Amino acid sequence: MKMQTFFKRLVQIIEHQGFKNVNVFALNGLGYDSSSKLNRLRDPKNKPSLEILLDISKHFPDINIHWLVTGKGNMLLYSNESITNKLQEPNEEYLSENYASLRESIMLKDDIIKNLKEKIEFQEKQLEPFLKTIENLELRISNMEKFNELVKLKVKI
Repeated sequence: MKMQTFFKRLVQIIEHQGFKNVNVFALNGLGYDSSSKLNRLRDPKNKPSLEILLDISKHFPDINIHWLVTGKGNMLLYSNESITNKLQEPNEEYLSENYASLRESIMLKDDIIKNLKEKIEFQEKQLEPFLKTIENLELRISNMEKFNELVKLKVKI
């Protein structure tokens, strides 16, 4: 059995969500400026970025990102039936059959969280010089305002 590509699974999502094509999905579904990020994935050698996976997850929370990445499991996290009924704990049979898949899914989520934390730390470090500059500018403005008040008082005397 031939493994389905990431892009083919992406097209399934696009169709399921009712979008006409990749371009419309990129622009209206994900809010991108163009569809180039997604169209590059037509080549099976290209892998999706973390940003794309997070955007799909954010805009379409019912999509199973593990399925999108690996092709394993179901496209949707929830069926209409399971949403209307109370969620049930997975039974032993399900857990034993799907343990590896669940473990892989958890590891993927852990990797995503780790990457996001690293990005946040990097961006915070990049902000430090700007924050210092802002503090210095605010101090200079405050000093200038005080100076202007003193000049006004001296001129009135």
